Amino acid sequence: MVAMWFDYRDIFRSARLAFSFQRLWIQFLGLFYGYLGYLIFTYLSLLLAGKDFGVHWSRFGLFPSAIGLQLPWYSWIVFALGAFFFLCAWLITSMGVARATYMNLKGNTFYTWKEAWTFALKKKRGSVISTPIAIFLIAFFTVLGGIVVGLLGRIPFVGPLGISIFPVIWFMASLFLIFLILALGVSLLLTPAILATTDDDAFEGIFQSFSTLYSQFWRLILYEVLLIIVVLLGFGLLAFAAKRAWSLMTTIFLWGMGENYADLSYSASYLLQNWIYPAVAWSRAILGEYASYFFFTRDFTAIDISGVMTVSSWIFAISLIFIGGFILSYPLAIFNAGQGIIFLVLKKKKDDENLLERKDREEEDEEEEETEKKEEQEKEEEKEEPKEKKVKKKGGPEKKAEEK
Repeated sequence: MVAMWFDYRDIFRSARLAFSFQRLWIQFLGLFYGYLGYLIFTYLSLLLAGKDFGVHWSRFGLFPSAIGLQLPWYSWIVFALGAFFFLCAWLITSMGVARATYMNLKGNTFYTWKEAWTFALKKKRGSVISTPIAIFLIAFFTVLGGIVVGLLGRIPFVGPLGISIFPVIWFMASLFLIFLILALGVSLLLTPAILATTDDDAFEGIFQSFSTLYSQFWRLILYEVLLIIVVLLGFGLLAFAAKRAWSLMTTIFLWGMGENYADLSYSASYLLQNWIYPAVAWSRAILGEYASYFFFTRDFTAIDISGVMTVSSWIFAISLIFIGGFILSYPLAIFNAGQGIIFLVLKKKKDDENLLERKDREEEDEEEEETEKKEEQEKEEEKEEPKEKKVKKKGGPEKKAEEK
């Protein structure tokens, strides 16, 4: 078990803990499936609205959005389904990364990514999704109750009097609604970490979200701000190193392959830049001239190349997308590993309980399975012993006869 300080210093561990193939692979899988679902649903919503696919592909590429567009109601439903699918994939993936981080902190270095993925996807999928939904429904029905009260206020004479008599109640209900909205935000952040470290159900996720918000509000804000700083620094360093590695690879291949590699790399960069142009525009808007240290150094244009080179450039560009997705997985893994650490610290602060010292249900089940296996082996050995004794007894008279 890793010794923790149970304060802000533990948050700096998240960058190192996330830099693991196990956690990066879990994050990459979740990002890939969630993004793929969002991509399909979003473009499907545009097609259902009668939009031209080619026009919107040239506009959005791999980052489509229906926001700001005039779409029919059924297209908005399809788009909302895609966004919800991405949210569910995010929550499940976050729990998988937090679970792998938690097990690493406990000293269980043999815990595999498959076990973490199975824990998140099969065992706790319903709980991690239903927790924020439950809090949202509480807030929704609170708002609905206020609307009903407002409609009752339309009743002549009685309505205005009823509203004016109980303003304190309506004010307290509004404060409670604000608390619910904050709790919803906390649940979206911490529910994966809560379930990953406690191995509990949705009720525990709801309770811990409210409890953490009420008793550790300022610590939570400060820790989250510190974690964001760690995420940005970690991502910046990895992106800078990746850009230098790309330059080094280009130089080496130019020595061997010459101009053919230059054309291949240039054409692949042109394709990739068109596919992710919104991200290119965002990076330049945020970082300005410094974006070239981490992203494209210039704008690329189409060039004339052979058919084989064209196919190769497409394969190269698709490979670059996966490499970029793996690099993007690192800051997300830092964020999710950090959420697990933050909850461990806050749990210790508010309840004086070190969750690293507690055995959860999954560990207890594993111990029971190992015990059952040992008992079965012992029973099989006990069954084999009488057979050996019988064989010895059968051989006894024959040996006596031989002796005579």
